[in-house]
Amino acid sequence: MSVTNMTQKITDLEISSSGEAAGAANIKPTESIGFSNGRQSLDRSVWYNGALMTFLATGEETHGQFALIEAVARKGNVPPRHIHHREDEIYYILEGEIVFSVGDRTIEGTPGTMVFLPRDVAHSFTIESEQGRMLILLTPAGLERWFKEFSVPAQAMTLPPADEPAYGQVQRMLEAAPRYGIEFVLP
Repeated sequence: MSVTNMTQKITDLEISSSGEAAGAANIKPTESIGFSNGRQSLDRSVWYNGALMTFLATGEETHGQFALIEAVARKGNVPPRHIHHREDEIYYILEGEIVFSVGDRTIEGTPGTMVFLPRDVAHSFTIESEQGRMLILLTPAGLERWFKEFSVPAQAMTLPPADEPAYGQVQRMLEAAPRYGIEFVLP
């Protein structure tokens, strides 16, 4: 049997707190198939508010456990300050300089920096260098559907044209935010 015809089965463990005692866990095995996706995958990439996002893993592929996105954005990209009520976000900076605002803290991210943005804490970021490239881990999965809803398929593995306004669908985003557990923090 050739390697390309083999399917490796991996047993995942789903762990959730039972609530019976501190630290107690309920382990429920599920079965899934291992997978991989490459970063130069046009069919998995979108242009989202001035950024190129490639979905390396989605909730459908991970049974909702996590989603992993590679994002590339240009200088000045600033999402409105917001709160996620369902997911934690973890950013790992691959290229560039990105300044994060998390609660009342400011964190400067450079290549090799990991930044944790916990759910229920207001946050935003600004790309200070000409371009930033990062991995975004969402736990649990779900928020990647937001990015898909407010994006268009990428036409190339490049940033979208510079003349396209970022966050041009603000009113529609405000209306959809509650469906995704997102709250925008208005000044």
